[in-house]
Amino acid sequence: MIYTKKEQTVKREVTHKVCKTCGKKRAIRFFSSKRALICNDCKRRKWREDLRNSPGKVNKKKDAEWSEAVKERDGHKCVKCGKTTYLNSHHIYSRSNHAIRWDLDNGVALCSGCHTMSSKFSAHKTPMLFYEFILELKGQDFIDRLREKARTIKK
Repeated sequence: MIYTKKEQTVKREVTHKVCKTCGKKRAIRFFSSKRALICNDCKRRKWREDLRNSPGKVNKKKDAEWSEAVKERDGHKCVKCGKTTYLNSHHIYSRSNHAIRWDLDNGVALCSGCHTMSSKFSAHKTPMLFYEFILELKGQDFIDRLREKARTIKK
């Protein structure tokens, strides 16, 4: 079936109706969907709101709040060497463990050297030394309680 140029450029019917969301009378194209009587401004506003509240952005905000709370709890200094500059918050159990991802007990404040840079002691490069340090710092009871929390399923 071949269409002519005239048939391809038929304008859609535009009518002025009241928007369901904002209540203003606007030019709204008629479609056979549930959102047919919502103006473009309201559609854009909802789209922006959905982007603002996306799970990724919410998790970033929670991570930043958790990080700041851990640093504040540890007095804004590294728990290993005592430096107060270039602080990071380190998860004892990985961030991928959602049961304790934002639990303050699961974090310690470390300077960038103790966190990732140093080859002698680093939470990432020498994990066994880091585990022994946490064991010495917090005690076996703390490690056991944190492990039990980590093994639970987040509801």
